[in-house]
Amino acid sequence: MNYRLTPDLAAMATLLTILYFLRKRHPQERVDLWISGLLFIFLEAIAHAFYSPKGPLHLGSHVVALDAYLAAGGIFLWAAAKTLFPRRQTLYYLFLNAPPLFAVLTTYGLDVRTPGIYRVFIVCGFLVGAVSPFLLARTWKLGGAWWIVAAQISVWGSAWFFASNGMYRDTAYVPLFAIYLGTAIVFQLSLPSRSLGKVAVVLGFTLWALVFLLHSWVTNRPQYIDIASQIWDMQKFLVTIGMLLVMLEHQVSSNEWYAFHDHLTGLPNRRRFEDLLVEALRRSERNGTRTALLMLDLNGFKQINDSYGHDAGDELLQRVAHNLRAAIRAPDTIARLGGDEFIVIVTDLPVDGPVDHIADNCVGRLSGALSKPVEINGNAVTVSGSIGVAVYPDDTTDEVFLRRLADQRMYQEKRQIPLIVQFGEK
Repeated sequence: MNYRLTPDLAAMATLLTILYFLRKRHPQERVDLWISGLLFIFLEAIAHAFYSPKGPLHLGSHVVALDAYLAAGGIFLWAAAKTLFPRRQTLYYLFLNAPPLFAVLTTYGLDVRTPGIYRVFIVCGFLVGAVSPFLLARTWKLGGAWWIVAAQISVWGSAWFFASNGMYRDTAYVPLFAIYLGTAIVFQLSLPSRSLGKVAVVLGFTLWALVFLLHSWVTNRPQYIDIASQIWDMQKFLVTIGMLLVMLEHQVSSNEWYAFHDHLTGLPNRRRFEDLLVEALRRSERNGTRTALLMLDLNGFKQINDSYGHDAGDELLQRVAHNLRAAIRAPDTIARLGGDEFIVIVTDLPVDGPVDHIADNCVGRLSGALSKPVEINGNAVTVSGSIGVAVYPDDTTDEVFLRRLADQRMYQEKRQIPLIVQFGEK
């Protein structure tokens, strides 16, 4: 065993442990794939520690290391591509194209140096790679996906050239170069644009791809072997640290989102609403337009909770919030203030129409959304709502008084309207 690699193994194990415990605290599906890929890289590092050109474990450790690189690359590529391409077709594509790649790498790892064997696997890989996109798409028209076929032709054509000229190391490493470069490109497209973790991940996979591409060149130039060996270990740590940063950035972004949004409905909360209202009134003053504020309180919500339980009440709030959000215009805002109270900001209203007409239109849209039956525990439930409207600047130019006025009008209407909750069997 090469004990000089022990610190690297310990560092890799530490980073994997940190990633695992972060994943347990903040579960993310993509992180499971990242950990799986990194476990294969850790397996490669272990095999590399036991690798010796003339040792008894030479062939076994070489095969494990090469196949672990391929397995990790496929997992990373799948994790990166999930948000960009159809999940099932992408997974089938990777599974179909993996066996010829494993065959080439295993053959090289076993020190087989017969061109004919490589050519058989290369032809199989070429045929599968060229045909599988059409089979999965179920059409001869691939559109913009023709680049996949072109990439397969380029990779397997290069492998054929290298195998035919006795350049077996290049035959094995060119497909790895293509997979890791493709992973870098797909991560560049799929990760958030302003992420520092993305920079580390993309740089790490790009560096990894170049290491595979230049491996033969470096091996034939002993003066570069020491620096190449350092770079060989660097990219795995760069990728792991980048993935940790992406996770932490995602968590920070989630915390910021939850600080300004209601956890149950996903709508802006009271804190966010106050900022949005100030912005809307300033824009209204600047543009010479009206802004309507609608305070909404559900009628009979307590009866729903008493009849079906609080879980059913939460489900009702989620459904109502969805219907209300669909009923308002794109530039308008709906927020949940708490309990069964919602508030809507309607912006950019004209100043030349009657204010009563504007208020009636706004109330009509919300009332129509509330009238839609909601299924709760197999029953169709319909609720109504009391709505109070205040319009800036007609009613007042003061933001606090505008809210108070809308609230007062909502409660005035609530006292005048009888309780309306309709239950019906589905």
